[in-house]
Amino acid sequence: MLIFYLILIISISAYDNNTIRIYIHEELPLNTLIYSSISLTNNLQWLPSSYLFQTYFYLNENQSLYTTNQIINREEFCEKKLCYCSECLINLNFLQTFSLYNISIRTIQIIIKDINDHSPTFKKSFLQLPIAENLPIDYEIPLESAIDYDYGLLSIQNYELYPIINNPFVLIKRSKPILKLKKILDREIKSNYLLKLIAYDGGQPSLSGEQNIEIIITDVNDNAPIFDQIIYRKSLPENQLIDSMIFQIHANDYDEGENARLNYSIDYQSNLFYINEKTGEIYLKKSLDYEKQRSYSITIKAHDHGIPQLNNYATLIIDVTDVNDHVPNVLLTEVNGTIMNNYQINLSECISKDIPLLYIYVTDDDSGDNSRISCTLNDTRLSLIILTTNAYSLQISGLPLFDYELEQSVIVHLQCTDFGKPTLSTSIFFHIKIDDCNDNPPDIIFPLQFNQSLLIPYETTKIPFIITQFIIQDRDRFQSNIFSYSFDVSPLLNLSLTNNGTLILCSMPSITGLFIINVTVYDIGNLTNIISIPINIYSIYETLEIKNFNIENTSLILLLIFFIIIFLAAILISICFLITCLLRSNKIKSSRNSIRNSSCDESTNSSNERTGSSQKTTIEVLEDTTNSSNRVYQYDLKQAAAAAVDMKVINTSDIHQRDFGYSEKVERYLTHLNNRVTGIDRDEGVYGSSDISSDHATQQLTLRPSSISSIHSSQQAYQDSLKRFEQLYSFVEHHQKTNLHTTAFSSDSLIV
Repeated sequence: MLIFYLILIISISAYDNNTIRIYIHEELPLNTLIYSSISLTNNLQWLPSSYLFQTYFYLNENQSLYTTNQIINREEFCEKKLCYCSECLINLNFLQTFSLYNISIRTIQIIIKDINDHSPTFKKSFLQLPIAENLPIDYEIPLESAIDYDYGLLSIQNYELYPIINNPFVLIKRSKPILKLKKILDREIKSNYLLKLIAYDGGQPSLSGEQNIEIIITDVNDNAPIFDQIIYRKSLPENQLIDSMIFQIHANDYDEGENARLNYSIDYQSNLFYINEKTGEIYLKKSLDYEKQRSYSITIKAHDHGIPQLNNYATLIIDVTDVNDHVPNVLLTEVNGTIMNNYQINLSECISKDIPLLYIYVTDDDSGDNSRISCTLNDTRLSLIILTTNAYSLQISGLPLFDYELEQSVIVHLQCTDFGKPTLSTSIFFHIKIDDCNDNPPDIIFPLQFNQSLLIPYETTKIPFIITQFIIQDRDRFQSNIFSYSFDVSPLLNLSLTNNGTLILCSMPSITGLFIINVTVYDIGNLTNIISIPINIYSIYETLEIKNFNIENTSLILLLIFFIIIFLAAILISICFLITCLLRSNKIKSSRNSIRNSSCDESTNSSNERTGSSQKTTIEVLEDTTNSSNRVYQYDLKQAAAAAVDMKVINTSDIHQRDFGYSEKVERYLTHLNNRVTGIDRDEGVYGSSDISSDHATQQLTLRPSSISSIHSSQQAYQDSLKRFEQLYSFVEHHQKTNLHTTAFSSDSLIV
């Protein structure tokens, strides 16, 4: 056995990051290492669902899993229903905490493999079987099965019967050993047979157990009881009533009389069931519990009263069905894993979302839907976050938040309900005590927000002047009434703000006007509130002067407004009159132009026959540019436009001065000349620089004025100009007579 443990191999397989499957053998030595360093953190705790296995396993300081001095017996686990007999799997659940906000469930699945540590045994080491001599060939005699507490291949695998020679019986290897008669019995030849039945298991090496059997050959009674079935099956709910009949079994015997009278019995004395030996009715003596044992196998024996007594066996299998008869079990633990007994939580009102407050573990001893559980809360500010099956984390869900100023404690109702029919539930009320935190800014009770400016007279205010005294409150209960202040003012002003909230004007500014003071109040948690205080520092004398001025000049202002209105009305009337005059003047001009256009058309047609082109007459008077009075006068005559006369005064020396007396006389003279010229029905030529020739030869006639350097007065300038125009007039007269029938000039003007 020691060698076996030395070569023991523990196989490990990982299903996911949080679940590890380990295969071990039963009956491991003390302090055997099962798994090394389950968690990198040192904060690994057993969950309540695995407390039962702390007897067999423990964690050392390195978070490694070892066996204790308690022997791990697979058969004991199976018998106590700690695991299934077919596959003995146990779950070790641990709470793994990385940080306050990072936890996980770590599961170690251990499958306990069987070892061949039990030998087959019989309940009776010696058994006597009386049988009738008239048993037919191939008659089968069921024997008692051996018992081996190992499972699977390590359980009973084979039976052997000795001796083989001179034995009328052979062994049939089934689930139960059966003796089969192969030869006719004769009591007179041999009245009994001594046999040895050996049972072997499947271990290496194989273990065995034996039973000595004496077969006694009797006479006469040759029919044994026969059951209707070899195996019977019955399902019972776990809440089956005690002393109720659950089943009736029946067997027949073809003998007569006492050889056919049968009695029934349970082969192995049971504390749960009993049978009526005459009727075969089976009754329930004690209550069933699905969670403890889910099936029962009962061997029923029927025997007659013949000599020898004959018997037969049948098996009744009772399957227990689950009933929702267990309420959910709720366990509350703190974040560090400590079990909560008083169901009270201290919660800060400033706690943030997604921080676990406690853990809730729910178990139900039922199975299937009867063990499925759903938990609810009566407060929407809390939420249950599913960690694993029937394990929750209680957290703050979000809005609305807990507010200490509104409530100091909350009673939370936790209800966990299974899905069985009918549903069963468990209710737990736990108390949440809300702790205050600094979550409210200071409230400014006085002064209230200013709607108008605070008026401060400049001359009569005594310095220092108390502007206001602040009264501050804080709704936080444990907030000390200690506040700090800061301020800024625009424009600059000499102020001081004391620790008790007194705002003082220390000195008057150099200028009066509006000042805005922004005061910020701080509590010890640096939460703030701001108030703006407008103050208006004004001068009393300026105010009185403005008032007097307003009173004295009210009438003057009204009178001034009256005259302005009259003036604007006069301007408006003048504009209207001027527009009317302009419209009438334009109308008269348009009528005159229509008459002139008709006469000009006749003159133009005759002139076009002679000259073939329209002509323009220009008279230019060139004066010396050395004097600002020297002007150039241009006279234009357009025959096609009814001899309209334009005169322009051009200052050749860029001096914008006008000699209006001189210009008026020249215009009058030119007008006289125009009247005479317009009486001719043909173009009389052009005055100025022009080519005058009947044969299109160019002739330039130039008449230059004498030097005007000797002119010392405007009268002299007028006389000289008049002489020039007289000469011009004579020249034009002469030109009209001598050139009456000449063709049009190729040039546009003559320079005079």
